[in-house]
Parts: sequence; C-alpha cells; structure tokens
Amino acid sequence: MPRPTGRLLLLAVLLCAWEPLSLASAASSDVAELVTDSAVRTAFLVFRLIVAAVGVAAGLALWNDRPHGLSLAKAALVLAALAALVRFVWFPGNTPPDLRLPYAAVLLGYNAAWFAYLLAIERA
Repeated sequence: MPRPTGRLLLLAVLLCAWEPLSLASAASSDVAELVTDSAVRTAFLVFRLIVAAVGVAAGLALWNDRPHGLSLAKAALVLAALAALVRFVWFPGNTPPDLRLPYAAVLLGYNAAWFAYLLAIERA
C-alpha cells in the first residue's frame, strides 16, 4: 500500500497533530472555567473534540491511502475552519481585539488552501 508523499504527507501529519494539540491547549486553559461558565463553552469544547477526532481520522485515512481519505480530509478542514471562526467570534480568550479578525482570516485561508489542494488532487 503506497504511503502519501510530499504535500499529502504533510497534510496527513498536520491533521493528526495540529488540531489535537490545539484542543489540548484550549482544554487545559478552559477546564477551570467549565465549572462556573455556561453550557455553551462546554458544548464548544465538545465540538472541538469532534473536530480533532475527525482530523485524526482523516490524517490516518490519508496516511493509509483509504478510498474516502480525501473526502474525510475535506470534511475535517471545513470543521476546523468553522471551529476557528466560532472561536475567534464568540470565545476569543486572551486574543487581543485587534488581532481576532487577522487570526481568523489566516486560519480560514490556511484551511481553504488545503481544501483547494485536495480539490486539485481529486480532479487530477
């Protein structure tokens, strides 16, 4: 079974590592607030857990050259972009107000670029 190479290998590694590390960082700072904060923050943390799980599944599917790996990776990128958008609009944490929009734009662009790359691979 061929392993991915080049950019697809990079995407597989990023999907398996980036979102879980981001979730772990956010969860470690949010755990103390979950007891006193609203259920919305808890629901968003659960959503981010789902996003991380889909990302890991997509990364492993790409790594193992599974038939639906590209579709799962596209779904993971859309979910990650949605999570980033919600995070910077409703749960900015300690992000300065002047940097929320640029951070959100960079993350949306990052996910859009990978999505476009996957579309190009499918069409080729």
